[in-house]
Amino acid sequence: MQLDQIGVVIRPRNQWEAIDLGFSMVRLWWKSWYKIWFILIPPVFITTLGLFLLNKDLLWLAAVINWWLKPLFDRLILYFLSHAVFGEQPSIRQTLTNLPTLLFKTQLGLALTIGRFDLARSFNLSVWQLEELRGKIAVKRMKHLQNNTHNTAVWLTIVCIHFEWLLNLSLFILVYWMIPVSYKVDLFEVIVQAKWWLDILTVFFNFLVFSIIEPIYVAAGFALYLNRRTHLEGWDIELAFRRIAARLTMNSKN
Repeated sequence: MQLDQIGVVIRPRNQWEAIDLGFSMVRLWWKSWYKIWFILIPPVFITTLGLFLLNKDLLWLAAVINWWLKPLFDRLILYFLSHAVFGEQPSIRQTLTNLPTLLFKTQLGLALTIGRFDLARSFNLSVWQLEELRGKIAVKRMKHLQNNTHNTAVWLTIVCIHFEWLLNLSLFILVYWMIPVSYKVDLFEVIVQAKWWLDILTVFFNFLVFSIIEPIYVAAGFALYLNRRTHLEGWDIELAFRRIAARLTMNSKN
């Protein structure tokens, strides 16, 4: 890592301050990120929806599959953030070029199977993807990094899950409130008779909520990872010495 090119303030933080740094990353780069997101991700949701559109009783599977593929989408988010934090915002072409690496060299298969329910996955993703470690070395490294951070990463996941459910519920309530008052609608009867419409709305709402929460979730986990390495490796001290050395060099030339 070229620390002198890092675009965020590096200093030791507590875990919740580090999470707030992740939120700041999303606020800072959301325009550039969403240009990539809304070009690459909607086709996946549309494809899964189209696969089950002919069999309306299985439409709910589209929502389940899209939920299961979150670790894949997370890798795209982290790819962007890990470059943006060092002053380079990847383009759509660069992202597509690096897609094979994200698919086959970041332990995606593990993340989609036994690692799918890992509550600290936003933090652990940085080890798998950025450090590219494997086997016992990766496990040892992860345990070392997780000291004093694992519980916070787990709580981050739990809080984000609750926010997803809350936003999804809010969208369904909004749709219900938009039904004209003059209509005497039995909501239960509508759900039973037009369940496939409910499934389509579920996929659509999941995409909207996912687009809001997941970048925040991944960025917060990435910020926890950066903060942990700052504590362990003294990145702030190294940067301070580099600045002093650069200033002395400039003064000697003058």
